[in-house]
Amino acid sequence: MRKVINLSNDRTTKMELLKRKSRRKNLIKELNFMNLTEEPFLDIEDNDLFCKKVFSVLNTKKNKIQLQGDNYKENIQKSIQLLNEIIDNIELTPKKGNLLFFRENEIEAVLINVHEVFSNLDKVLELTRFSVGYGDFILVAEDFNFGLCIERTEYFYEFSVWGLS
Repeated sequence: MRKVINLSNDRTTKMELLKRKSRRKNLIKELNFMNLTEEPFLDIEDNDLFCKKVFSVLNTKKNKIQLQGDNYKENIQKSIQLLNEIIDNIELTPKKGNLLFFRENEIEAVLINVHEVFSNLDKVLELTRFSVGYGDFILVAEDFNFGLCIERTEYFYEFSVWGLS
Protein backbone atom coordinates (compact mmCIF):
# COMPACT_ATOMS: atom_id res chain seq x y z
CA MET A 1 0.00 0.00 0.00
CA ARG A 2 2.83 2.37 0.78
CA LYS A 3 4.32 2.14 -2.71
CA VAL A 4 0.97 3.01 -4.27
CA ILE A 5 0.77 6.15 -2.16
CA ASN A 6 4.35 7.13 -3.06
CA LEU A 7 3.72 6.52 -6.76
CA SER A 8 0.59 8.61 -6.52
CA ASN A 9 2.52 11.43 -4.79
CA ASP A 10 5.30 11.22 -7.39
CA ARG A 11 2.75 11.38 -10.20
CA THR A 12 1.04 14.38 -8.58
CA THR A 13 4.39 16.14 -8.15
CA LYS A 14 5.31 15.48 -11.79
CA MET A 15 1.92 16.73 -12.94
CA GLU A 16 2.31 19.95 -10.95
CA LEU A 17 5.79 20.42 -12.40
CA LEU A 18 4.50 19.93 -15.95
CA LYS A 19 1.64 22.36 -15.33
CA ARG A 20 4.06 24.97 -14.03
CA LYS A 21 6.34 24.51 -17.04
CA SER A 22 3.30 25.00 -19.26
CA ARG A 23 2.33 28.18 -17.38
CA ARG A 24 5.91 29.42 -17.83
CA LYS A 25 5.75 28.78 -21.59
CA ASN A 26 2.48 30.71 -21.75
CA LEU A 27 4.06 33.62 -19.86
CA ILE A 28 6.90 33.71 -22.39
CA LYS A 29 4.32 33.82 -25.19
CA GLU A 30 2.64 36.78 -23.45
CA LEU A 31 6.03 38.53 -23.37
CA ASN A 32 6.41 38.22 -27.15
CA PHE A 33 6.91 42.01 -27.47
CA MET A 34 10.22 41.67 -25.60
CA ASN A 35 13.50 40.23 -26.77
CA LEU A 36 14.19 37.34 -24.39
CA THR A 37 17.47 36.00 -25.74
CA GLU A 38 18.52 33.75 -22.87
CA GLU A 39 16.64 31.42 -20.56
CA PRO A 40 14.59 33.89 -18.51
CA PHE A 41 13.65 31.52 -15.66
CA LEU A 42 15.54 30.18 -12.69
CA ASP A 43 14.85 26.56 -11.96
CA ILE A 44 11.71 26.22 -9.89
CA GLU A 45 13.32 25.74 -6.46
CA ASP A 46 15.76 28.62 -7.05
CA ASN A 47 12.89 30.78 -8.30
CA ASP A 48 10.91 30.20 -5.12
CA LEU A 49 13.95 30.90 -2.92
CA PHE A 50 14.74 34.06 -4.91
CA CYS A 51 11.16 35.33 -4.51
CA LYS A 52 11.29 34.71 -0.75
CA LYS A 53 14.56 36.62 -0.59
CA VAL A 54 13.02 39.51 -2.54
CA PHE A 55 10.32 39.93 0.09
CA SER A 56 12.85 39.53 2.88
CA VAL A 57 14.98 42.32 1.35
CA LEU A 58 11.90 44.51 0.86
CA ASN A 59 11.02 44.09 4.54
CA THR A 60 14.41 45.58 5.49
CA LYS A 61 14.07 48.64 3.27
CA LYS A 62 13.51 51.95 5.00
CA ASN A 63 12.34 55.24 3.51
CA LYS A 64 9.48 53.71 1.57
CA ILE A 65 7.11 56.22 0.02
CA GLN A 66 3.48 55.66 0.99
CA LEU A 67 0.98 56.28 -1.78
CA GLN A 68 -2.62 56.55 -0.74
CA GLY A 69 -5.63 57.56 -2.75
CA ASP A 70 -9.34 57.30 -2.04
CA ASN A 71 -9.43 53.75 -3.46
CA TYR A 72 -7.17 51.11 -4.96
CA LYS A 73 -7.59 52.52 -8.48
CA GLU A 74 -6.26 55.86 -7.31
CA ASN A 75 -3.40 54.06 -5.53
CA ILE A 76 -2.53 52.36 -8.82
CA GLN A 77 -2.74 55.64 -10.73
CA LYS A 78 -0.48 57.46 -8.23
CA SER A 79 1.97 54.54 -8.27
CA ILE A 80 2.22 54.48 -12.05
CA GLN A 81 2.71 58.25 -12.12
CA LEU A 82 5.57 58.03 -9.60
CA LEU A 83 7.04 55.01 -11.40
CA ASN A 84 7.13 56.98 -14.66
CA GLU A 85 8.78 59.96 -12.93
CA ILE A 86 11.46 57.72 -11.41
CA ILE A 87 12.10 55.97 -14.75
CA ASP A 88 12.37 59.30 -16.58
CA ASN A 89 15.06 60.43 -14.12
CA ILE A 90 17.25 57.31 -14.23
CA GLU A 91 20.51 58.29 -15.91
CA LEU A 92 22.06 54.83 -16.21
CA THR A 93 19.59 52.00 -16.85
CA PRO A 94 20.81 48.59 -15.66
CA LYS A 95 20.95 45.92 -18.38
CA LYS A 96 19.06 43.05 -16.73
CA GLY A 97 16.72 42.58 -13.80
CA ASN A 98 14.19 40.11 -12.50
CA LEU A 99 10.59 41.15 -12.92
CA LEU A 100 8.11 39.31 -10.72
CA PHE A 101 4.88 38.00 -12.21
CA PHE A 102 2.14 37.10 -9.74
CA ARG A 103 0.02 34.18 -10.84
CA GLU A 104 -2.68 32.16 -9.10
CA ASN A 105 -0.35 29.36 -8.05
CA GLU A 106 3.09 30.98 -7.87
CA ILE A 107 5.28 33.99 -8.39
CA GLU A 108 7.68 33.80 -11.33
CA ALA A 109 10.89 35.83 -11.47
CA VAL A 110 11.70 36.52 -15.12
CA LEU A 111 15.14 37.77 -16.16
CA ILE A 112 14.40 40.61 -18.50
CA ASN A 113 16.02 43.60 -20.22
CA VAL A 114 15.30 46.59 -17.95
CA HIS A 115 15.22 49.06 -20.84
CA GLU A 116 12.51 46.96 -22.51
CA VAL A 117 10.50 46.96 -19.27
CA PHE A 118 10.66 50.76 -19.19
CA SER A 119 9.90 51.08 -22.93
CA ASN A 120 6.85 48.81 -22.68
CA LEU A 121 5.71 49.82 -19.21
CA ASP A 122 1.96 49.84 -19.96
CA LYS A 123 2.07 46.30 -21.37
CA VAL A 124 4.30 45.15 -18.51
CA LEU A 125 1.97 46.61 -15.87
CA GLU A 126 -0.89 44.79 -17.54
CA LEU A 127 0.98 41.45 -17.69
CA THR A 128 2.18 41.70 -14.09
CA ARG A 129 -1.47 42.45 -13.26
CA PHE A 130 -0.37 45.50 -11.31
CA SER A 131 -2.61 47.77 -13.39
CA VAL A 132 -5.70 45.87 -12.21
CA GLY A 133 -4.65 45.73 -8.56
CA TYR A 134 -3.73 42.05 -8.45
CA GLY A 135 0.07 41.94 -8.22
CA ASP A 136 2.88 44.11 -6.93
CA PHE A 137 5.37 45.70 -9.32
CA ILE A 138 8.78 44.33 -8.39
CA LEU A 139 11.88 44.71 -10.54
CA VAL A 140 15.17 43.81 -8.84
CA ALA A 141 18.71 42.88 -9.79
CA GLU A 142 19.72 39.25 -9.32
CA ASP A 143 22.25 40.45 -6.72
CA PHE A 144 19.81 43.04 -5.27
CA ASN A 145 22.08 45.95 -6.28
CA PHE A 146 19.00 47.78 -7.49
CA GLY A 147 15.29 47.58 -7.04
CA LEU A 148 12.17 49.40 -8.16
CA CYS A 149 9.19 48.09 -6.21
CA ILE A 150 5.60 48.96 -5.47
CA GLU A 151 3.98 46.76 -2.86
CA ARG A 152 0.28 46.73 -2.13
CA THR A 153 -0.84 46.86 1.47
CA GLU A 154 -4.36 46.90 2.85
CA TYR A 155 -4.75 50.69 2.89
CA PHE A 156 -1.97 52.12 0.72
CA TYR A 157 0.86 51.24 -1.64
CA GLU A 158 4.54 51.34 -0.65
CA PHE A 159 7.08 52.51 -3.18
CA SER A 160 10.76 51.70 -2.71
CA VAL A 161 13.70 52.30 -4.99
CA TRP A 162 17.43 51.75 -4.48
CA GLY A 163 20.59 51.51 -6.55
CA LEU A 164 19.26 53.54 -9.49
CA SER A 165 20.50 57.01 -10.36
